[in-house]
Amino acid sequence: MKLLDRYIARQVLVSALYAVAVIIIILVLGNVFKEILRELAKRPDISLGFVLKFIALVIPISLSLAIPFSFLTAILLTFGRLSADSEFVSMRMAGLSMWRICAPVGLVAIFFTAICAWVNLSITPWAKTEMEGMKASLFNLMKREPMLLFPDQQVMDELPDHLVFANKEDGVLKSLQLIKMEAFEPQAVVFAREARVTVDFDSPNPEMLLDMKDVNILTKGEDGDFHATAQPIYMKEAPVGVSVEEFKQRGATAINKPDNLPLGRLFERSNDPELEPAVRAECRIELSTRFAFSVSCLTFALIGVPLGITAQRRESTAGFIVAMGIAVSYYALLSVADMMKEREYLYPHLLVWLPNLLFLGLGLRLFWKLSKR
Repeated sequence: MKLLDRYIARQVLVSALYAVAVIIIILVLGNVFKEILRELAKRPDISLGFVLKFIALVIPISLSLAIPFSFLTAILLTFGRLSADSEFVSMRMAGLSMWRICAPVGLVAIFFTAICAWVNLSITPWAKTEMEGMKASLFNLMKREPMLLFPDQQVMDELPDHLVFANKEDGVLKSLQLIKMEAFEPQAVVFAREARVTVDFDSPNPEMLLDMKDVNILTKGEDGDFHATAQPIYMKEAPVGVSVEEFKQRGATAINKPDNLPLGRLFERSNDPELEPAVRAECRIELSTRFAFSVSCLTFALIGVPLGITAQRRESTAGFIVAMGIAVSYYALLSVADMMKEREYLYPHLLVWLPNLLFLGLGLRLFWKLSKR
């Protein structure tokens, strides 16, 4: 029996680890690299170490989603292969019950549940906090070198209510084009031969100052739209200030987001009577979501075994499609619960557990029917 247990456990474990690697490398890191390369093309001054650290932090955040789905895929493939090769029939003819056959799967499920709990409750919040710290370090770098904020020959929309396009040459913005927006309507269009950038983030009202040369400005009139009322102005020199208060506030706001908080702090905020009900509800939803994700491996194990056996397929495609359907349904139900987070009277933090309960009940029924065969 020990030989059989090791055989089944090894098949599920190896398949799950392989699936985790494939999901992380292809589905996750592929998109990350695409976004990073896009940012590097816009801002080549960003250091390689900054990029590598960002990638290293994305991996543990992705594991919370990749591990349960990979484990489910591994179970479907392993038991589908055992059923297709009649190995499952041989085990039943030898007098082994379904519970005994699946005992090693239960041990692997407990192992992955522990890993998911560690990732969801400790590693992921830490990684997200570190990523916010990286954004803060980029913010501090911009304080020393504000030109880093501007990409070369690409539209920059990070400044609130402003669009900027320019060439970067020798620390100066050349052929600057700036559009000031308000409610998605242009209020002013600025063309300048060049502009030097300075910034003071430490002042009470921080702003970025663009010291422009040879400036042509089109400003909106009082009545009518921009195209009908725009008035041209030419100035030899024109300093233009752009508020960057939003940049200063981002770090403080992000650090208190529920998904960035450590477990102890999340417990405190979810029961803090001084917080607004909506904030407490978000904290409770995040808390329940972390634990629900952690035990999803046990739920997927219970539903994956009977589905894998009854499918009787050797092909990996069939197992992957079934796993994808289950995972999409699971996460869709979680999304419904998340949509209710502003309705505290519906107890959205309890609705988060609904997918686990539904799939757990379905898995128990399928498992019981299969054990009676």
